[in-house]
Amino acid sequence: MKINEKRVISYLIVVVPLALVLTASFFITTFYIDKVNAYFKAVKEISIAEHIESKKAKSEIWVDQLNLLFDYKTNRLVDNIKTELKSSVDTAYDSARYIYEKYDGKRPIIEIKERVIDSQMAFNTSKNPIFMASFNGDNILPRSPELSQKNIIAYADANHRAVILEEIQKVRKHQEGFLKSDLYEKNQSYITYVKNLNIYNYYIGSSTNIEAKRYSLKSELLEMLKSIPMDRADFMGLYDGNNPIFLSKKMEEYLGDDLLKNICESLSKEPKWNKDTLDNFHYYSKYYEPLNWYLVYGFETSKMSKQELQKQNKLEKMLDDELEFILSASAAIVIFVVILSLLLSRKINHIFLEYQDEVQTRADELERLNQSLEQRVSDGLRAQRQKDKMLIQQSKMAEMGDMLSMIAHQWRQPLNQMSYLIMNIDSAYEYKELTKEYLDEKLVEANGILEFMSVTIDDFRNYFRPDKSKEFVLVSDVVNTSVALMQKSLELSGIELELDTQGRDLTHIYKNEFIQVMLNLIKNAKDILVEKEIKNPKITIKTRCQKEKLVVEVCDNAGGIDEAIKEKIFEPYFSTKDKHNGTGLGLYMSKMIIEEHLGGSLSVSNHEDGACFRIEI
Repeated sequence: MKINEKRVISYLIVVVPLALVLTASFFITTFYIDKVNAYFKAVKEISIAEHIESKKAKSEIWVDQLNLLFDYKTNRLVDNIKTELKSSVDTAYDSARYIYEKYDGKRPIIEIKERVIDSQMAFNTSKNPIFMASFNGDNILPRSPELSQKNIIAYADANHRAVILEEIQKVRKHQEGFLKSDLYEKNQSYITYVKNLNIYNYYIGSSTNIEAKRYSLKSELLEMLKSIPMDRADFMGLYDGNNPIFLSKKMEEYLGDDLLKNICESLSKEPKWNKDTLDNFHYYSKYYEPLNWYLVYGFETSKMSKQELQKQNKLEKMLDDELEFILSASAAIVIFVVILSLLLSRKINHIFLEYQDEVQTRADELERLNQSLEQRVSDGLRAQRQKDKMLIQQSKMAEMGDMLSMIAHQWRQPLNQMSYLIMNIDSAYEYKELTKEYLDEKLVEANGILEFMSVTIDDFRNYFRPDKSKEFVLVSDVVNTSVALMQKSLELSGIELELDTQGRDLTHIYKNEFIQVMLNLIKNAKDILVEKEIKNPKITIKTRCQKEKLVVEVCDNAGGIDEAIKEKIFEPYFSTKDKHNGTGLGLYMSKMIIEEHLGGSLSVSNHEDGACFRIEI
């Protein structure tokens, strides 16, 4: 290492830690300040949210209390009317009875009647005028201009009810009572109280228009609402249907015509809060059905109570104090760390110079070790390649032996037929029966046998020809080719073969390599069936060929694979057969072909009767 480089390194040992400390302090302080600001901002937002929720809760309670008051007043309306009517009629009744009892037997009946009528007329100046009629319907003291005729017994109200007859029946049967009817107009209900005078078949009564009383009640409640005090940020409105009948001064000041129109259009019979209709305002609306009123109560979110403002100011002061503390603490920490860093840097620089030579020495040793390691790795790779070549060669030799055995099975019957054919020709010649036609027939038969044997040799030769490229084939045809190569061997072993093929889609594969895998799986199934001497041995091959997926299953009924060795059967040189019948390479090579050459998977599982090998591509 050059002298200048050593000086640069020594300089960096001192400067770099200082720079890192300052940079880290800056980012940590900035990060912490941001966190504190975010925290106080969140606290402030929570405080504002709590303020809003508190105001909303208070507003809902206030509106609910007003609705309770409305309910009380409305529910008491009819009772108050009845009490008022009864009081008026009872007073008139007492007056009439007093006159009658005072002058009965002392004055003529006509004079007594006139005095009684005069006493009742004195009550007609009140808000609930008294009327008087007889049981025959004679209109002694008319109740209104609409009912001023002499006899009113046939009068019917707006709903065609004989209300005068109902009054007479009521006083005759019960002496007194209340009736409700649309006395003059529809939807203009009247409550009438009648009472039997028990003199001269007279009865008296009084009627009141319920709608007029309800209107008076509305006016009374409206005046009460106008007098209710509110917080400085609150506003209130009252709507009769969609018509505003009262808007507080603050509501008119805060909101313009457009916003008031939005409130009117958003009124709903379901109680709800509205915050999207108005900016910086929340308002609550609730419908009171008996009076057809909508009560609106809201507040401005930007205005807070004195307590809330004090809370916000306290939070801001805490934030300022916290920031001041952070900056002071950060400055003290930076100064301390800088001094400590300078001391440590000098110590590290000294150690660095001491160990520099030792590092160089070890670097030289490491370089020499790397050179020797490269040589050992190269030797190991060469040995592994040689081992793979031997493995492949051994697999090929094993397959060659199997193929020769299958060719022998395929040719045995044709050779027997050829021998039998030659014996037939020789016998025909010996017994002078050899004719031209007989000889031609036997020659044709011999050519057929020779052609079958030639096709068999071509099939096996095509199988051993290496695939240079993939081709589109019907998998069912490839499976049939594989089965044909093993057919005679399976028949000699008495093994039943079942094919189940579904789908006619083409598959892009290496044909001969796939045949090699199928032959390995069929041969393994045959060997285990023969070895275990299974009764009714059977091999089932299922093919499912679709555009996106190819599935082939080769299953047997040999009882399955032991779970202890199921994970090892695809390893090289692992075999359940004896040394003379198995090399342990068939399944290993099959898995390598399916997964590395064809991009699929080969797996095994046990089912009810035996093992099942599954190919997915």
